[in-house]
Amino acid sequence: MEDLAMPLWSRVAAGIAIAVTLLGFAGFKAYSERLGPIIQAYGITYYNGQGPKAVAPSCKPESDIRSAIARVHAKFDHLGGAPLRAFEERAARLKGLPPLGIDTLYVITEDDELRDGQTVLFIGLTSDCVSTVFSFPARLYRELAAVPGDAS
Repeated sequence: MEDLAMPLWSRVAAGIAIAVTLLGFAGFKAYSERLGPIIQAYGITYYNGQGPKAVAPSCKPESDIRSAIARVHAKFDHLGGAPLRAFEERAARLKGLPPLGIDTLYVITEDDELRDGQTVLFIGLTSDCVSTVFSFPARLYRELAAVPGDAS
């Protein structure tokens, strides 16, 4: 009867292969746990309420916004009430933009430090707290701010 035992070199090779595989798997598992959730092309994806809890933004009152505008010697437009609603309606009609859902809008058109005349900065307030900040091309803002029948 023949000896069915594996030769010594094949037992050593099989042992090394198993050891490398197990070490590789353990290393991959440890490294992947450190990475956390999968990072998608558009950010981190969480499901079923997982992930960090949303932190309420701190309230910056309108007085802080006005003092910051004065500090950088900014030129701005201030919209509220009917003029703001008219601006939102023109933006929706001309460009399909959604309503802002704010009470007051400051549009920084020019300042000492940030604006180069190519963009404008929007600061929207709801209940005397900043609720949104974004920028637009100045050309688009001028188009949306133009009142129909205005000669300028």
